[in-house]
Amino acid sequence: MNTRQPLLASPPQPLWQQAWRFEATPLLAAQCTLIRQNVVVGQAASIPAALMVALVYQHLYADTSIWNWAFISCVIDLMCIGLVRYTRDPVTPQEALVMAQVLRVIALFIGGMWGALALFFIQPDQPHSIMLVLAMLAGISSSGMIVFAPAWPVSLAHLLPVCLPPVWVLLQGDPAAMGIGVGTCIYLATMLPVSHRTAQTVREALALRFANDQLVSRLRDQTQRALEAREQTESALHEAEEANRAKVVFMAAASHDLRQPLHALGLFASTLARTPMSAHQRHLLNQIEQSGQAARELLSTLLDFSQVDTGVVKSSAEVFALQPLLRRLESEFAPQADAQQLHYRSRDCAWAVHADPALVERILRNLITNALRYTERGGVLVGVRRRGDRAVIEVWDSGLGIPQHELQAIFREFHQLGNPERDRRKGLGLGLAIVDGLARVMGAEVSVSSRPGRGSVFRLSLPLSPESVALPSLPEHDASDLQGARVLLIDDDENVRVAMRELLLSWGAQIETAESMDQAMAVLSHFTPEVLVVDYRLRGHQTGREAIQRVRARLGQALPALMVTGDTGPERELEARAVGAVLLHKPVATPVFKQALQQALLDHALMAQRWQAPGAASA
Repeated sequence: MNTRQPLLASPPQPLWQQAWRFEATPLLAAQCTLIRQNVVVGQAASIPAALMVALVYQHLYADTSIWNWAFISCVIDLMCIGLVRYTRDPVTPQEALVMAQVLRVIALFIGGMWGALALFFIQPDQPHSIMLVLAMLAGISSSGMIVFAPAWPVSLAHLLPVCLPPVWVLLQGDPAAMGIGVGTCIYLATMLPVSHRTAQTVREALALRFANDQLVSRLRDQTQRALEAREQTESALHEAEEANRAKVVFMAAASHDLRQPLHALGLFASTLARTPMSAHQRHLLNQIEQSGQAARELLSTLLDFSQVDTGVVKSSAEVFALQPLLRRLESEFAPQADAQQLHYRSRDCAWAVHADPALVERILRNLITNALRYTERGGVLVGVRRRGDRAVIEVWDSGLGIPQHELQAIFREFHQLGNPERDRRKGLGLGLAIVDGLARVMGAEVSVSSRPGRGSVFRLSLPLSPESVALPSLPEHDASDLQGARVLLIDDDENVRVAMRELLLSWGAQIETAESMDQAMAVLSHFTPEVLVVDYRLRGHQTGREAIQRVRARLGQALPALMVTGDTGPERELEARAVGAVLLHKPVATPVFKQALQQALLDHALMAQRWQAPGAASA
């Protein structure tokens, strides 16, 4: 609702009302203020004018009575100046209305005093007196029109008393005087519209100034509100950033602190499974392992989603071959498929792509896990097709399929199909949301095709690298053969050290453990490991990367290493790559850990063969 008072009358008043009435508006206050300023200057100039007229008139006609008029005129001028100077400008429209009436009375007195000059001192038979008085009254009426121009009623209150008396006097004289009187009437008739237009122009100029002031005020208010809104937005953004940073810090701490006991629990359960126990105990152990696996999967899913949601995940693209990744995934998921009486196959691939290998692996793990979770018969096939300059990794399944209208909705968080009872074994509905988020981080494309009742295929499109070459097959390695393997474990968590020791001993490996870098250096004095297993966070603010570098420097060889961490940030992956270590995220499933350990031992054996080859050749 607009509460501002109008500046101009609407609709316009008739002319006779404009000549008489005042409107109580803010504009009237500005008109009065301007007239008050003009009156002080105008009447200060009127005093010497009156004295000059009296002096000339006395000189012409030796009439000293003119000085009585001059004295009264000067007194009125001084009173008007004093009244104007010692009263304050009107503030409210009602005050302006009162002040306008006062100014009209002042103008009437001033004009009437000059009109009295014509009444008492024009001598129709004396041309000099006519010329003197009319010349002075013409100047007074013109100057008065300027002084009182802001308000036409005030201007008329001055103009009419100045011009009407000489007309009345002259029309009573001889024909020559009457002619001058008629000319004076014409002058008055001309001055009336001129004074009206002048007053209207001044009034419109004041109204325009008011409008500009209001516009400036509104702009200032809007600017102030915009600045306040900007400050509020920046404050809210800062709070959001702080909350996001706190969330990231919390998730990082939760990632480590929650994964650590689950990691130890999995190791203890795997070790316990290799000991003799009754059928009932084994059943309970299976339930413990299933619950632990479900907890690990749910925690990993939640933490992965939180990283994608908070923008923690960053992409670091490089050229890498797809075949080792596909083989690693097959060795991990094939046993799971066998346990579900499903088939799992991946086709060999000779291409390399330019992408972030860690993010690609996380995407494929989520897609394969999802495929196995919703497939009851048949199996899962992972393959790669070439489409122009891109490699399209496809994950096929023979599961339930997805209705056409759900193909986009499945990528929303917490959206699940075929799980109205919210069975935790089917996850939280975040897997495909994570896939979509990770793909967007890399700038990759994820698509899906499906036929309900027949199965689905998810596609991940990645840019091919010109370095794609046929990759030789690596020799198969017996994953169950860890007999005699020498392993050095560095971890500051006692539960993890005990569980890992028991597990590796049950596999027939030789293991030494250390809780710090200093202990690890002491162990190396009597034990030469074939593979190093190290936790990322160690005591004294030391890291697994530093431990790997120090152990390798001590041994003088690039010892294969597994780095285990509860942090899922991309910087951990970069650090692992920098030292050529395999990164495993807690909680690590026992089959995954065993496969990674076997692969590390295989790499160690191949490296030893390369070192021995030159010696054999030289022999």
